[in-house]
Amino acid sequence: MKTFSTAFLLFAITLFAPSLMFAQQSNFEQATEQLEEQNFREAISQYHQIADEGHHSGALWFNLGIAYTQLDSLGLAKYYYLKSSDYPETKADAQSAVEYVNERFNRRSATLPPLPWERFSNYLNNQVGISSLYLMALIFLYLGIAGILIFWFYGKFRTYSYYSGISALVMSLLLFVTAFYIQYFDNRYGTGVVTERQSIVYQSPNTTSGEVSTAYEGYTVRVDYQESEKHQNWIYIRLENGMNGWIENQAVKTL
Repeated sequence: MKTFSTAFLLFAITLFAPSLMFAQQSNFEQATEQLEEQNFREAISQYHQIADEGHHSGALWFNLGIAYTQLDSLGLAKYYYLKSSDYPETKADAQSAVEYVNERFNRRSATLPPLPWERFSNYLNNQVGISSLYLMALIFLYLGIAGILIFWFYGKFRTYSYYSGISALVMSLLLFVTAFYIQYFDNRYGTGVVTERQSIVYQSPNTTSGEVSTAYEGYTVRVDYQESEKHQNWIYIRLENGMNGWIENQAVKTL
């Protein structure tokens, strides 16, 4: 009976998946028609409905960005363009759209250049990937172990195998530490966009504490998820000018 049920389920998925995909494509096309007819709010509603059903794509986020741009909700537009930039098929257009939206903001935050270690870790994360770093660490670990074994059991290559093995083990350790750090950083921190016209950044997660700064629509902030989890309805952020503080969570949408 279990085999029959599993087989039937797989058959049902195979049978109905194309129709479900067709239905979502049809919904997307209807929403896009609303966008082309400048019914922006209706288009937004339909796009959000598609997203709520778990169907995400670069084109979906990009079109939401267009709709919000036309409604002059530039913070939300920037947020969806940034989401669209994660997809290869829309990355270039989305990045151009972000630049366009940034030019339209009335206020811009002073921006500190990223620290060298931040640039290096971002490069490794984006160009190499955490999984690849762990894989390389394992390869060097095995090479190091092989070198030490050769050193122990084969006298002919003792000097060469010893230093090669130690070097490989050191490289393995460095790669493991680097991969772990990048993974930790990714899990703890994220990117957010201020979507309200302006919002106060406080020293503590309450409106009676001292004010640190004012975050305006379109500001890109770094979100500390670990700290934010400690206080409901508040987000701990780092502004691009290096200042840290607390902001009410409805003011920021996190990527």
